[in-house]
Amino acid sequence: MTRADLTQAMQALENNPSAPEELRGLLRELQRHQLELEMQNRELQEAQQALEESRNRYMELYDFAPMACVSLDAKACIQDLNLTGAGLLGQDRTHLQGMPFTPFVDPADLGRFFAHVRQCIDGETVSTELRLRIARRRIEVRLHSAPLEDGRLPGRMCRTAIIDITELRQMQVRLSMSERLAVVGTLAAGIAHEINNPLAFLMGSLSLATHALRAPAPATVDAELLASTRHHTGATQALEALSHAQAGAERIQDIVKDLGTFARPTAPQGRTVDVEQVLELALKMATVEIRHRAHVVRDYVKVPEVVADSVRLGQVFLNLLVNAAQAIPEGTASRHEIRVRLRTSDEGVLVQVQDTGQGIAPDVLEHIFDPFFTTKRMGQGLGLGLAISHSLVAQMNGSISVESTPGGGSTFTVQLPASSAPREVPVSRASRSPALTPRRGRILIVDDERSFGVTLRLLLMDVHEADYTPRAKEALEWIREGRRYDAILCDLMMAEVTGRQFHEALREELPEQAQRIIFMTGGAYTPSSREFVEQTTRPLITKPFKREALDALLVPLLPCA
Repeated sequence: MTRADLTQAMQALENNPSAPEELRGLLRELQRHQLELEMQNRELQEAQQALEESRNRYMELYDFAPMACVSLDAKACIQDLNLTGAGLLGQDRTHLQGMPFTPFVDPADLGRFFAHVRQCIDGETVSTELRLRIARRRIEVRLHSAPLEDGRLPGRMCRTAIIDITELRQMQVRLSMSERLAVVGTLAAGIAHEINNPLAFLMGSLSLATHALRAPAPATVDAELLASTRHHTGATQALEALSHAQAGAERIQDIVKDLGTFARPTAPQGRTVDVEQVLELALKMATVEIRHRAHVVRDYVKVPEVVADSVRLGQVFLNLLVNAAQAIPEGTASRHEIRVRLRTSDEGVLVQVQDTGQGIAPDVLEHIFDPFFTTKRMGQGLGLGLAISHSLVAQMNGSISVESTPGGGSTFTVQLPASSAPREVPVSRASRSPALTPRRGRILIVDDERSFGVTLRLLLMDVHEADYTPRAKEALEWIREGRRYDAILCDLMMAEVTGRQFHEALREELPEQAQRIIFMTGGAYTPSSREFVEQTTRPLITKPFKREALDALLVPLLPCA
């Protein structure tokens, strides 16, 4: 019955006096319920339409969200994903549904990915950073996952938001590099200061030697006596000056060696480091910043070695020392000090850098390790030094903290885990052989630095028969023609044929001659050369070297007296 029919029937009954009153009341009640049902039906239709519109808006937002979203089951198979996720994975959405997600995960990170999914399926909200491989392109992502109950599918789902952080990581690397460039500036100033003094001494001594050898003779002295006297006097002065020049050159060599410690690439995990040695190198490099502001007090005790990276640890110490110096005004070195403590602790090894500078206010202290937080003037830093130091120490399983009082100076404390391995006494490769005097031998020098090769040949010719070539190919031809050498001094890094390639060719054709090679290097390694150096059993000597060090390596290869 329609509403109109019901209304007409009601009117008919109301006008009929013979209809029972109950029937008329029942009809009135039916009319009221009919009207209520129509109103509820209208409200339901409106609610359903609003729900459909809301769902459409949600799906539109879900599909075109700026981050990729994917739903994974317990087997890490894709059950649903938005259009952004399909775009990130580079495939059609309908094709991806039901596929395992694992082909998109970098093989090195598969274990962490499965652990992430298991934790989410077990009911945890988890976040993990890993690498994906998509169409031969590697990207870094952060996965944010929460458990999801979906009535349409059996079991719990893992709803995951995938955030591409590749550009963020690249930006962090660039910012970190900017901060390291500031450290390099300090480092360069320290090196220039350290080198300039011995360099001036070296140049002055060479000038004195040259002057002594060229000095004109007085005209009033007997010619024969004068000749012998002048020769004796000039030679003596020249020898003394050259001896001083040698000392200056060795000092520069030590400085370059120290710099190499800071410049060396990251050491393998588990490498032990002498903390005192790294501290001393950092103090040398920070000399320019410190010397006009404070005097350094070393408060060391003997401590075990730590498991760390010497380069990163050196960067941390250099940052702390430079910050300590910059907290003290210039021209007050006699009234201020930077105290460096080295102690053992329950956690391992404790290093403290304490200054008598202006101190840090409490409201600043709580943000001291935050990235980009700085109290320095514009152009004096990005505020990343302490943040990077905090991160580097954490990567070495250590900790860093600070205590400070305004006007009372600051103390930065670094805790590092001690190594359980016994302390090793370093032994140079060039000093392992017994000190014996080699007899005359036949030696081949292969080095594409002609001036060095010629000089080395002249140095050896007083005792040995020495051949020199700047080309490894020519050296190979000489050996193939029948020449045999007691020792072959070969540079590791050469432009056309590297020392490694020369050694491999020789080992294949004439293995006995390959066992006669002593490698030389200026210290600059490519990754492949570094790997070769770590694996080879052949001796290695670093340029510049003393004649005594080379003789020690020649002893096992030449007949001995």
